[in-house]
Amino acid sequence: MSEEVKRSYSSPLRERAAAQTRVLVRSAGHRLFVRNGFVATSMKAIAAEAGVSERTVYTHYRNKVELFQDALNVAIAGDEEPVAMRDRPEFTEVLAMPAASGLIAELVRRNGIVQERAGALIMAGIESAGADADMRRISDEGERAMRANCLAVAEALVATGEVRAEFDVVAVADVLVTMCSPHVHQVLDWPADRYRDWLASTLEASLLRPVRAP
Repeated sequence: MSEEVKRSYSSPLRERAAAQTRVLVRSAGHRLFVRNGFVATSMKAIAAEAGVSERTVYTHYRNKVELFQDALNVAIAGDEEPVAMRDRPEFTEVLAMPAASGLIAELVRRNGIVQERAGALIMAGIESAGADADMRRISDEGERAMRANCLAVAEALVATGEVRAEFDVVAVADVLVTMCSPHVHQVLDWPADRYRDWLASTLEASLLRPVRAP
């Protein structure tokens, strides 16, 4: 009887401990991938950074690519839920903004949050794409996902009727993909508020019809 009670309580404890260790390993991998690049980062180095054995790292991740992918997914989403950004309520909220300026402001705000969490890690993958086939695949998948998201935002922007006549949905998406990219965020390396203010004003000036004076 006592053994059964002990087992019923120990299992949740073990699960919590395992989850905490996985977070330690994933966070250590994130830091090292950003600091040293994907190719130069080993599972042994990640174990040392996390303060666990290399065997423990392999208990949670079969290989370095799987660890990078998980770190990237969590950094982009902000949580461990396996839900694509396009299917999340916050993305739907951006698309539902009725005015173009509000839509751009909300897009910029949320993009800034993602860039702060994941921008450097995304760039680490892109910079390793030429030397590693898995990084090239992950980077290509990320670019396709961003393009699809920007197309959805572009459709919503054009639907407001406030976009310049010379821009169709594809052209708007082109601008969004370029200006909201982690490349621009990293090159500027500005404080978060300055980056958001600049991006919002630049997108409005580039894409929206001038406001007529009363």
